[in-house]
Amino acid sequence: MGCFSTQGERWQKGRGVPGLLLSAAQAHPGAPYLEDRFGRTLTYAETELEARRFARFLQSAGVGRGDRVAIHLQNRCELAIALFGTSLVGGIFVVLNAKLRPKGLGGILQQAAPSVIVVDEVTGANLEGLDLGAVRVLSLGDGSWAEALSGDPREGDWPGYDVDAACLVFTSGSTGTPRGVTLSHDNITYVVGAIQDRLGYRSEDRIGGFLPLAFDYGLYQIFLAARSGAALYLGDPDQVGPRLPRILRDTGITVLPGVPSVYAALIALGRRGPLDLSQLRAITNTGERLPLAYIEEMQRLLPGLEVFVMYGLTECKRVSILLPSEFAAHGDTVGRALAGTEVYAVDVEGRRLPPGETGELVVRGRHVALGYWRAPEETARRFRKRAPESAVELFTGDSGSVDAEGFIRFSARSDDWIKHRGHRISPLEIETETCQIDGIVEAALLQRESDDTLHLFVTVSDPALEPGTILQRLGAVLEAAKVPDRVLVLSEMPKSINGKIDRKSLLASLAE
Repeated sequence: MGCFSTQGERWQKGRGVPGLLLSAAQAHPGAPYLEDRFGRTLTYAETELEARRFARFLQSAGVGRGDRVAIHLQNRCELAIALFGTSLVGGIFVVLNAKLRPKGLGGILQQAAPSVIVVDEVTGANLEGLDLGAVRVLSLGDGSWAEALSGDPREGDWPGYDVDAACLVFTSGSTGTPRGVTLSHDNITYVVGAIQDRLGYRSEDRIGGFLPLAFDYGLYQIFLAARSGAALYLGDPDQVGPRLPRILRDTGITVLPGVPSVYAALIALGRRGPLDLSQLRAITNTGERLPLAYIEEMQRLLPGLEVFVMYGLTECKRVSILLPSEFAAHGDTVGRALAGTEVYAVDVEGRRLPPGETGELVVRGRHVALGYWRAPEETARRFRKRAPESAVELFTGDSGSVDAEGFIRFSARSDDWIKHRGHRISPLEIETETCQIDGIVEAALLQRESDDTLHLFVTVSDPALEPGTILQRLGAVLEAAKVPDRVLVLSEMPKSINGKIDRKSLLASLAE
């Protein structure tokens, strides 16, 4: 339940996720922590006070260790208050995307079986028609949330253990059905420290939170800000577009976490005129591979900008980070594994491969999740022990290699490979080459299986760039079997609720 301390105490009690907030509030109580687009600003001390008040309400409602609390809110300060308050009583928080519709929301609620669900004036509409049974609903729109926080704060320490489940992050498992990745307090606190060790967030930083907080990459910004004493601006994911540079300037953002589509939007705007974002010192990327062309273009538009390329999965949060200083020599990699983490490749029989050989990537470390919530068969496929006395290892399903220096070369996600005319093709390779072409903003390659044809969807900043020209340039650098059969220029690429390219939507358009 704790860790060895070198500062006088032989044993220090574990503090779990709540400890991230409580430590920060003790170190700098008056420093700004959270700000949102609804006009709320909270210091660390104010956030702790409200979290403790919510914890007292949950306690009085009978919510305790292992009980779930669903948080279905837009990006706003109350979301962080709710998750820390839930953790303080030993509960398990479940952050659900604000854009989920009743059908998808109902399926997840059925799995998670929460005792309480928190909604606001917008997301509350998604509950209409759902059979919630005995679930207690707190809404920011009807006063019930304010009433819940009107009591005295809960005093005392966190009652849990580091090995307890802290949260469920819902993602599509290998079956395509949303599964709750079950993360322990130790999973979270360990990896937050390991990530901060690489990224080096500063107490004077202002982090831009424009990703959905149900997306683990967005969610962890709450923890990373607390770990470093930084301030976090909780923006609207829909603000990623023409308004984004002005919002970044007005809010003083110094660090911007994003996915490739965020940077594609900034690059397109930067090609039209100066971005004027001198205060932005660093960007971080995960979710999908950030093309080298994007990195080079962002650094051209914003000289001195630090770019951190990362690779991870919800099942272990983060695997590796490529430091800006390593980019020149290892720009074709996703960096080295986090401290205390081992990554290696295996063949189809599960045998460890020598350095440099490509196979399925396997991850060992304290951040490997407990498994999928109430899904033992799927858990057994991905989370495995080689022997009874060994640690659980995450078999990612992703393809890649690890060289002798520990740098990881990512090849493809498990479901991304395409078999085309007798060749095994990685869409990532073709998309990366496409993004090297001047005037290309985004690219997505899909296969129409009915006639085994490859279709390349692109958005462009140069209207004069024609499909034939794109095909000609790709033909000069790719093998014939990898050259798409057709290029389709879109005015805008469809996006998922996490801001990634919505490939299912593009595939449906091919079928039509």
